[in-house]
Amino acid sequence: MVQQNVNFKYGETINYNGKSARIVSQNLTGSYLRIEVDGKIITVDKNDLFGMNKSAISGLDRQIEVYDEQIKENKNLIKYYNEIWYTAKSGIKEARNKMASLLDSIGVTNAFQITNAEHKKEYAALRKERCDARMTQISASANILSTANDTVSLALHKGDLQSRQLLFGLA
Repeated sequence: MVQQNVNFKYGETINYNGKSARIVSQNLTGSYLRIEVDGKIITVDKNDLFGMNKSAISGLDRQIEVYDEQIKENKNLIKYYNEIWYTAKSGIKEARNKMASLLDSIGVTNAFQITNAEHKKEYAALRKERCDARMTQISASANILSTANDTVSLALHKGDLQSRQLLFGLA
């Protein structure tokens, strides 16, 4: 908060929140004024007559809360993407096992040896299932990394705001 020592005199008229106000007194240190607005006497910080410094503080606090909420939401997203990743991993394993069982059941060691059209079609469907699960796993990995990166960035920005609060005495 930047303080500029502005001097006011008893009885002087100022504009306070769009209303005319009269100076009643100021404290000995000169940082607070007592003013009369609409027949009521109130005490205000003469260096912050319009509450700008207080709103800056609350603005920082609000932004920190927004960061906290987003970090919490990101942690939940990472858990969700992890579940997708592990489900896809299970799907890959299951498709591989089915493919191996199919090859064993028809007495061949690889897909190039399959001669029956129905078996080729079944093997191709299992291979597509495995590829789809793998693509889902890759997508989930990318989402996890992206969300984790975003979370670290939010945490760093939150730390910067908290440092500003401490440095400038706004906390």
